[in-house]
Amino acid sequence: MSQPIYLLSQDLGLLKHWQASWGYDCVALNQANTPLPDSAILVIDLAHPQVVQWSQSQWHQRVSNVMVIAASTTPTDEEGHRLLSAGARAYCHAVAPASLLAQVLAVVAAGEIWAGRSLVQRILAAINHLPAQQAPDLSALSERELETARYAAKGYANKEIARFLNISERTVKAHLTSCYEKLGIADRVQLTLRLNGLN
Repeated sequence: MSQPIYLLSQDLGLLKHWQASWGYDCVALNQANTPLPDSAILVIDLAHPQVVQWSQSQWHQRVSNVMVIAASTTPTDEEGHRLLSAGARAYCHAVAPASLLAQVLAVVAAGEIWAGRSLVQRILAAINHLPAQQAPDLSALSERELETARYAAKGYANKEIARFLNISERTVKAHLTSCYEKLGIADRVQLTLRLNGLN
């Protein structure tokens, strides 16, 4: 991982869990306003006393030059939506298993957004109710890719899509990867926006 990783928490047990998950070269911070190098990854414990009362503008300021992973021991979709809207790159459970935390970090380091499934489904549902701005050009997609894309845009998991279409999860992943490549997009949120004529 090329980006330096900084951890902001006063919970020693949580810091230990994060370091065990992401590597012991992560740097623990004492102050929320510590200047950080551009493109660094900052993992914020939302229970940190200096962060609890941050306004939306303070969040915007903090995420202006770093990639923020917001972590909560009591995550809610509402809080996740607010923080992702403010510019956080990920919103996750602070004590998630190491394998999931590794996935969150990999997604953020690749420049993408990470959120839990229920929050993603909520965002997709909101997008699906927005009025289309233009008819999307989906002619590059095969009929099966388009079917798969429509299910994904409704928030269904790969396993569910596989069951609906009577195909393997591996085939679902292959169809979605092909959709992303053909449409020049990166993830399900962008796919949902495209299918709804919003980008």
